[in-house]
Amino acid sequence: MKFAISRVRCCAALLVLSCAAAKVQAAPVLATKRTTLNHSTNTSAFFTLSVDGTSSFTGEDGWAPTAPTQGAVATSVTTKKSFSIVGDSTSVGNWIDGNRIPAGVTLAFDAELTIKALPAPGSYLTMPGANASVGASSRGIGVTQTFGPTGINDINLSAGLEFSAVTVSNVSFTGTPTETGFTFTPGGVANFGTTVFRSNVFQEANHGMVLTPINDPANTIGFGTATGTVASNLVMDNNFGGSGASSSVFARQTGPYTLMVTQGAGCIKGIAMDYDVTYDISTAGSVANADFNGDSTVDGADFLIWQRGSGIASGATLAQGDADGDGVVGPLDLEVWKTKFGGAATPAVAAVPEPTAALLMGAAVLSIVASRRRLAA
Repeated sequence: MKFAISRVRCCAALLVLSCAAAKVQAAPVLATKRTTLNHSTNTSAFFTLSVDGTSSFTGEDGWAPTAPTQGAVATSVTTKKSFSIVGDSTSVGNWIDGNRIPAGVTLAFDAELTIKALPAPGSYLTMPGANASVGASSRGIGVTQTFGPTGINDINLSAGLEFSAVTVSNVSFTGTPTETGFTFTPGGVANFGTTVFRSNVFQEANHGMVLTPINDPANTIGFGTATGTVASNLVMDNNFGGSGASSSVFARQTGPYTLMVTQGAGCIKGIAMDYDVTYDISTAGSVANADFNGDSTVDGADFLIWQRGSGIASGATLAQGDADGDGVVGPLDLEVWKTKFGGAATPAVAAVPEPTAALLMGAAVLSIVASRRRLAA
């Protein structure tokens, strides 16, 4: 009897410790991704027609105006992209390798952004250049106060652009993870925001522009000669920043905001935007097997195997007490054992017990085992 009580106390202490190493059954993932909106020689996210209306542009990386938009005629443009991302991420990469969507899952959604010419009224979006040809117009978005084909200009002093917040719609996660043993719960897409401006004519030494959040005007960002309260004198070159690139990456601006010229002139060839994808992916809760010693009986001997294996962080096997096959031996495996002990027909993994509950349950289990052994003797 003294031996049985001592064994109960010992196991109870181990159960309390094992609760600290409980399995994580839900893993929220926040994956930050990037998209770029650009204007180039033959493609554009902002225009479908050249200034004179004779040359057409196709979309840029899926971004394109929602309606025909001719440079120097439109006062604003709404550009849209329909995303379809076929996942290739893996559990080995913590689901943030590759394109950060689990392999087997496809994410689809629409994103939409409106850009206006300032000051308004009377300002028009245009494609800067010496003439209306496509090649000369590849420098990006300018603003002019001259209507029609002659309105070809950079953004001049006291003029600029207003960027809306990005609207996200029709979010859809389809499919299931290719890797077995995981449960996927769809999340959302949000927090689109500009992090880089691209320009091929902006001169940091004598041009200046200031970004001002419309809903938070005290937090400004300055480019070139301009200063701001958040950042000053940032670089705006003909690239989208990143490793080895010269353009400055700044804190994500989710909009709406304005970008105004404070000195000289400038134009915007493109913008890079980051956004967040969220979802949950968890170890599947299906029950495998609690017969750890393989003798076709789930009994106290299997419990002792679980006890010795409790706390193994990775690479655990069934023989070590990992009943549900997620690589961790802990309270959830004990729940599997409990449902099988005594011949339960349909086991189910329950919630992780609180330490006190686990302590009492462990003591009760060992008492049952000890009682059965005394009766058998």
